[in-house]
Amino acid sequence: MRYVAVFFWAIVLGQVAGFIGGALNQQIFNSQQTLIVTIIFAIIFSIIPLIMKNKDNDKDA
Repeated sequence: MRYVAVFFWAIVLGQVAGFIGGALNQQIFNSQQTLIVTIIFAIIFSIIPLIMKNKDNDKDA
């Protein structure tokens, strides 16, 4: 359930950030491209804590 919430908020906040970033750069907002980038970053940021947790356990052993 935690990952569902992470992906939901990543998509919502990613769309907002993409819209604001596009407006600041005076470019057209592309929802599909923003969604793809948001999902990629959500996956990366969901995997990083798992990798770091495993590396911390390896140092203790």
